[in-house]
Amino acid sequence: MNKHAFHWTTESELLQGQGYAIDEWFEKYAQTGTLTTSDSLKCAYAKVCLPGNTQSIVISAGRGESYVKYKEIIYDLAQAGFDIYTMDHRGQGLSQRSSENRMQGHVENFDQYVTDLLQFVDEQVLPQCADPLLLCHSMGSTIGALALLKRPQLFKRVVFSAPMFGLLVPVPLWFAHTMMFIGMTASRLIAKPMYFIGQGDYEPELFAYNKLMQSQVRYERFRQSQQQYVETQLGGVTYHWVNAANQALEILGERSGQIIAPVLCLNAQKDTVVDNQLQFALIQKMPNAQWLSIENARHEILFEQDEMRHQALNAIHTFFKPNINE
Repeated sequence: MNKHAFHWTTESELLQGQGYAIDEWFEKYAQTGTLTTSDSLKCAYAKVCLPGNTQSIVISAGRGESYVKYKEIIYDLAQAGFDIYTMDHRGQGLSQRSSENRMQGHVENFDQYVTDLLQFVDEQVLPQCADPLLLCHSMGSTIGALALLKRPQLFKRVVFSAPMFGLLVPVPLWFAHTMMFIGMTASRLIAKPMYFIGQGDYEPELFAYNKLMQSQVRYERFRQSQQQYVETQLGGVTYHWVNAANQALEILGERSGQIIAPVLCLNAQKDTVVDNQLQFALIQKMPNAQWLSIENARHEILFEQDEMRHQALNAIHTFFKPNINE
C-alpha cells in the first residue's frame, strides 16, 4: 500500500456539507453529452478532464446506475490525478430506455452494452488518451470483461468492483429454468418485455432494509439523486435481461482465461447480490489477475463506510499508479 495514502472524501465531511461542494464541483468541471449508438439509441455520458492529470479512467457502472450517482467517486479520483470518462449504459440512468416501459431493466443481448462501451471509448476517450484504465462495478464488470475479449489491448489495467461474474439464484435451478422458459415464451407471444418473476417498477427503499451498503449518508445521497433526476429511476429486470446475462456469463466462464490485461478484483465479503464463489473461480482463470476481499463490505464497495471504501480506493490508486513508491 502506498505509504502516502491519498485523502478520500469521508462520511463526516459529507455530513458537514461536502456533498454540496462536490455537486457544485461536478457542475463546473464535468462535460456532459449524448452518444448515438449504432442502432440509434441516445446514451448520456460525462467526462472530467483536469489540467495536470496524466491518466484516464473509464467507468463502467452497474445495473440501474447513472453517472450522477458517481459524483463522489469521480471527484475523489479526479483529485488523485485521473481524468474520468463514463457513460450510462443503454436502458438506464440518463440514457434512452430499451423498453416501452422505462422502469424495466431490459436488454436483448449484452453485446449491445459492449458495442456501446467500445464506441464511447473510440469516440470520446482514445482521442485524448491512448492507454485508458478501466474501473467496473457489478454488471459493468460483465460488460468490461466482454469488451476485453473483443479488444484485449484496449485497457492498460482493469479493476472489477464486486463483479457480476455469477448470479445468485434464490430458488432451485429447475424452478428458475422453468420460469425462464415460461417467461420468455410469454414475452414473445405478447411481443414485449415482461418483468422477471418477483420484479416490478421502481420503489424507494429505506436505508434500514437496503442490502447494498452500510454508509447511511452515501445511501441517502444516492436516493436523493434518484429524486432529483427522476429519469434515472429504474425498476427490476426482464426475462430478456436475465437470459442475456446468463448467456454473457456462460461466455465469460468459457473464455475468461483469454483476458490478459492486469486485473484487480475487489470482492465484497458480505455481498448478497452476486455470487462470490463463481466470482473467485472466474478470476482464478485470468492469467494476470489478483483478488482482494474487502472485509465486511456489502455489494456497493465504492459507496461503503469509510474504512472499507478507503481500503478499496487505496488499492485502486496503487494498482492504477504502480510506479509510485510503495
